[in-house]
Amino acid sequence: MKRRWNIEERLEWRAWTTPKGLRDKPIHRWLVFPHSYTPELAHALIEEWGLGSDDVVLDPFAGAGTTVLGAKERGVPATGYDLSPLAVLAARTKVSPLRRKLIEKEWTRLRDRLLPADWSKLLASDYPDLVWKALPGHLLVAFDWIKQQIHLRVPPGPSQDFFLLGLLATIPEFSRAVATGGWLKWVDRRRPASRVPAAFSARISAMLEDVPVSPEQQGNGAAWNIVEADARALPDRKPRYSAVITSPPYPNRHDYTRVFGVELMFGLLDWEGTRRLRYQSFHSHPEAKPKRPDGDGYRMPRILKQVVSSVREAADDERVAAMLEGYFLDMYLCLKETRRVCRPGARIAFVVGNAQYNGEELPVDELTADSGEQAGLTCEQIIVARYRGNSAQQMRRFGRNPSRESVVVFRRV
Repeated sequence: MKRRWNIEERLEWRAWTTPKGLRDKPIHRWLVFPHSYTPELAHALIEEWGLGSDDVVLDPFAGAGTTVLGAKERGVPATGYDLSPLAVLAARTKVSPLRRKLIEKEWTRLRDRLLPADWSKLLASDYPDLVWKALPGHLLVAFDWIKQQIHLRVPPGPSQDFFLLGLLATIPEFSRAVATGGWLKWVDRRRPASRVPAAFSARISAMLEDVPVSPEQQGNGAAWNIVEADARALPDRKPRYSAVITSPPYPNRHDYTRVFGVELMFGLLDWEGTRRLRYQSFHSHPEAKPKRPDGDGYRMPRILKQVVSSVREAADDERVAAMLEGYFLDMYLCLKETRRVCRPGARIAFVVGNAQYNGEELPVDELTADSGEQAGLTCEQIIVARYRGNSAQQMRRFGRNPSRESVVVFRRV
């Protein structure tokens, strides 16, 4: 693949392409996903492109809602899609027009029912083994009881979502399954179950501080929507978007159905549902085997063929070679759908991270640009936001070789 792309460095954006800054931002901090970017990146693109209240922004990989909430902060309507019900819950809660006084009233009633003396050992759900192992003994009893009370005492809607999200975000404080990078690590953590109500209460109190007192400060909730859907087959029937700001999963073998497996299987999916989500997810990890639309029109770029061949020759896991092939087919399908649902002239930004396999650079940004042009888009530029180190495994074998993290910008002509 020739270096035919307009590549520009904007290293002043480097802090915007990591999730670190999200942990101190009101509302954004309620739940943070790995490999997120900050709302400043969305704000910068919205301002550079001159978007306003007559435009609609799309994020087909909504994650924890950074783009849609960032667009809301700038008064620009936006829609987000994601396959994960955890992502949908988190993003939907963040952009909902929450009524603080109502939540405070419901919270007063709810917290009086959280004391250990009231707990029932009769669990409301039949939890998978992962949840039992992560929250052993009375820990699961405590979390299950609080979940029961939320469903019993708070009507379905934004307030119930608010409390459920707070409960799911409390689990990592007690879970013996700890997310480290793209995996779960088991730790000997022994926080007593009696502390769960206090930890949950502290989280709800912190979240309440972020909710504006006046509903008018939140704008019209109908302008910001989060829906469960597949980026390779979007539900929109007509072109309606004037911009896209998104970040698909990186081809880094991280499986977020495992990273967030405890939260998913405690509050949202059973074991079989989680497995289906794992198989259908974007082909960024070896266990994915999605059912996808026809990829007619896609041609695998030469440099990708070289990297895939290198992976196979090294007798590496065959699933990794299949993952790399599937990843860019999925990228093509997503970009093809993006073109279909965007208006002529729309600007499209995909935040991606380059990778390395067997010491060989995989230029995800350039391959994404190639996939977009195959899908009928025009790549205007690749903005390099930062350089990040390769994985510890690659550094041990091949030395340090920083990889680009970039924003690939297209125009829908």
